[in-house]
Amino acid sequence: MSYFTYVARDRDGKRVQGEMEAADRRAAISKLRESGLMVATISEKRKPLALGKGFATGGLLAKKVSLKDLAVFSKQFSAMIDSGIDVLRCLKILSRQTENPAFQGIISKIHDDVSEGQTLAGAMSKHSAAFPRLYISLIRASEESGALDTVLSRLAESLESELSLRNQVAAGMKYPQAIGVAALIILTVIMIFVIPTFAEMFKSMGGKLPLMTRALIAAATFMKSYWWAILLIYFGLPTSLKLINNTTGGRLALDRLKLRMPVFGQLTQKVIVARFTRNLATMLGNGIPILRALEIVDEAAGNVVYETAIRRIRESVKEGESIAGPMEASRLFPPMVPAMIAVGEESGDLDGMLTKVADFYDAEIDSTVKVLTSLLEPILISVMGAVVGFIVISLFLPLFEMIKLVQKMT
Repeated sequence: MSYFTYVARDRDGKRVQGEMEAADRRAAISKLRESGLMVATISEKRKPLALGKGFATGGLLAKKVSLKDLAVFSKQFSAMIDSGIDVLRCLKILSRQTENPAFQGIISKIHDDVSEGQTLAGAMSKHSAAFPRLYISLIRASEESGALDTVLSRLAESLESELSLRNQVAAGMKYPQAIGVAALIILTVIMIFVIPTFAEMFKSMGGKLPLMTRALIAAATFMKSYWWAILLIYFGLPTSLKLINNTTGGRLALDRLKLRMPVFGQLTQKVIVARFTRNLATMLGNGIPILRALEIVDEAAGNVVYETAIRRIRESVKEGESIAGPMEASRLFPPMVPAMIAVGEESGDLDGMLTKVADFYDAEIDSTVKVLTSLLEPILISVMGAVVGFIVISLFLPLFEMIKLVQKMT
């Protein structure tokens, strides 16, 4: 994603300037036009560091707008609109009720923009970090159709489903991650502080040590001498991966790797399919045209490989083809998905069929996470046991040799 600054005019001719993220210049202009803005100038600039963003939103420790914040906001907004409260008053109430200080400020700015005559979708589009493109498009469609409360309610349900999906995967991975981190810390402490003590003792004994013991002592000596390099690897690897992911080629390579990993690749595919089908169903169910919906949901896939495939599907649909055909040709979706979508297209209930596919894959993700957790736990314990066993045997071999020598002398 690239970062752009722009100057534009709204429908009333007022000057609007701001910053935004988009795939390229063309996509940025398209987003602004969808928000009802006429672009005067737009230029690409270096993306600001996260630290700068933190200060800009109220301090280094300022909270970001989470998916949960957005889901609660949508549900409360829907309930108030349904009760007959006007939009401006709703926004005023929500700005006070929201616990997240950063989100409070955003809602207050939206309130001010709407009170000055801007549309709700137009005001929200200025805060792309808080409101996804899909969200803004649905709000715009609801304003045109007059069904804001219904759309907000569906958005809340969709966001809660996405939140449940993320929590499901995170909860399944938490225990294996905790075991892995604990094992790594224990192993590091043993290698840096315990093994060197044994090494000094063996050195005072003299004689030639077994190969396993020499290898273990050499590894421990390296870790003790270059402890800073070990720490650099531990803490630098996540940062390095994040930097690589920010480059076009790096992100493509990492996304391909995620899909090819044993077991984890299948889980990643199911998560993407569930997210894609649910988002597409939400948009179609709220009256967004299919081409427009496909243009928006490709960004929500969260994987460059799938984003490219969805763009190709959109081009095929633009030329008059069905969705199911190019989807099956991409070979990225399980055979059941294009088959069910084909049925949905023929029956005229595409959004209903997409919802069923999303529900099916939510259940599949749940079972995959459980299987993965049950597999990872014994694997991690076995690996840890093998490492500890190697250390124990390596340390006790010289002691056995020493006991034999003592027995021979007596």
